[in-house]
Amino acid sequence: MDGQFTTRDRLVSEGMRQLLAHGYEGVGIGPILKAVDVPKGSFYYFFQSKDDFVVAVIEAYEEKYLHLREKFFTDTSLRPLDRLDAYFAYLENEYRTEAPYAGCLYGMIAQTAAGRSAVVLDALATSFERWEKSIQGLLIIAQQDGDIGTEENIGDLTASIVEGYEGALIRAKAKEGVSAFTRFREIGLRRLISSATHDVR
Repeated sequence: MDGQFTTRDRLVSEGMRQLLAHGYEGVGIGPILKAVDVPKGSFYYFFQSKDDFVVAVIEAYEEKYLHLREKFFTDTSLRPLDRLDAYFAYLENEYRTEAPYAGCLYGMIAQTAAGRSAVVLDALATSFERWEKSIQGLLIIAQQDGDIGTEENIGDLTASIVEGYEGALIRAKAKEGVSAFTRFREIGLRRLISSATHDVR
């Protein structure tokens, strides 16, 4: 049982790396099997299809970053908006040190799997929603603390932050590198937050 779990975990880990770098269409099962030295039969023991595998990767990715958000978003030594900035600063540094095997798996797959797999897109939609909900929860606390105006639509603000982040990563992949991410965090994110907090200052 432990060996089976380890093999599956290795496949998912390598799949995550490859999908982040190449997207849904750019990843084949063969190179993943070769990278982790696993026979094809073992792959189909764990996963019924490529789409089943990709969904498992999405779930593992979501679990990984759920723990990361919990770490930053529950740090009560910082005000809520400072926690959000610290979270994105961490992601920026991660991209800087791990590219091309860094970025956002959700956005990468969404760009390259559109129209291909309903089950993959459903998994993406669920993960996006959970991610936004966690950011939204932090912004609600900021609004309750008086750091965001009461008239601000937190749902729209959250969506704008996520969309800005995903756009920055597209530019980063298009040879802009980490500078696109830095612009998002230091200019785009701060301006969005500044606009939301303007009425309470």
